[in-house]
Amino acid sequence: MKKRKLFIAVIFLFTGILFFSLNLFKPMEEREIKTTFTTEEFLADFDELWEILSENYYYFPYLEKNGVDIEALKADTRRQLESRIHDIEGFYYLLEVMFRKMYNFAHLDIVNATVYATYQNNYGLESIPDNNWKNVLQNPQTQAIYAYLEETDKIKVLQKYDDYFIPEIEASYDETRDVIIFKIFSFDGRICERDQHKIEEYLTAINDNKIAHIIFDIRGNAGGNDKYWWNNIVGPFGGDYEWTNWYYVRETELIWDYFFNDFHPKRISNIQEHNVPAAVEDFGLTHYFTFTRKLSSDTVLKEKMLSAKRWVIIDEQVYSSADSFAAFCKETGWATLVGERTKGDGKGVSPILITLPKTGLLVRFSGVAVESSDGNLNAITGTRPDVRINISNGNVYDEIYKIIEEE
Repeated sequence: MKKRKLFIAVIFLFTGILFFSLNLFKPMEEREIKTTFTTEEFLADFDELWEILSENYYYFPYLEKNGVDIEALKADTRRQLESRIHDIEGFYYLLEVMFRKMYNFAHLDIVNATVYATYQNNYGLESIPDNNWKNVLQNPQTQAIYAYLEETDKIKVLQKYDDYFIPEIEASYDETRDVIIFKIFSFDGRICERDQHKIEEYLTAINDNKIAHIIFDIRGNAGGNDKYWWNNIVGPFGGDYEWTNWYYVRETELIWDYFFNDFHPKRISNIQEHNVPAAVEDFGLTHYFTFTRKLSSDTVLKEKMLSAKRWVIIDEQVYSSADSFAAFCKETGWATLVGERTKGDGKGVSPILITLPKTGLLVRFSGVAVESSDGNLNAITGTRPDVRINISNGNVYDEIYKIIEEE
């Protein structure tokens, strides 16, 4: 009888191991896809998230210095998660609020539907070579949870900006001053083609007029895609441009997965004849790499448009790829920057993605700290204007006209 019981127990044990093994080694697309989760699963994702951030997110010292009590925020958010979060929407919003309390600094955020779609278009298409962003996006659980949210209309709840209308470029011509003004609200990749020839067409349409100055007003522009400003703003004027950026990283498995093969970072201790920003040591960054960008295009405009002096108005809301444009202008001399320093965190590569293993939701943050033109870290100091004016005082264009008249 004992042998029979032992035999049955062994059978059950073997069957359990076999079932587990078959499920474990199934292709990812055949594993169970979930859309509902327990509190324990939410907590597991939350704890995994913080473990990853503590090792790979650089800016906790800066946030602490600026009044964010990281440990208190983490503990309070976890308590709320334990007591009152029961569905994926609540979990999403809890993380969104937590990151907002950290100012979403250096692109730290839960990935919403718009950003998810943007990453898919930039990295996830079959025609695009394999890369770490693509590998994350191909996670079946991630694809399923975003599809579920969309199919059930819950995606509307999770979209902060998805349904808003991005205004087209506004253009005006001041004949008395021979000045053209372009107001550009966003560099969103979704409108890159829509706006592709707007500036070119406007400049061509008034080609018989005398043009002395062209002003690009990008105040409030939170970025989108560098291709927007290169194709739509710089490209029509033509030219060859080359500039080098310095990037700093921390040696971790995650960071190396994203950047080692392409950039082969070297130890900061090997740097000679270059002043490393003081914050690099404060943030525990260990390695660096440089990357030289080269851009060129043929002009499609007539000479008098090319000889007009170019100005770009910036403020503290200019961010990400809009900051990249401001930095390009400053470092190449393409235009004179006027206004206030930007919010920064441009000049880099796309923020890295991490997958929360239970839910499949994505979190992103900047995996590189890039040096600004003034020798600090761009995420902290942004890009400074060549000519500072107080944006909040009166008519900004009148202020620029005064500067123009004094030249």
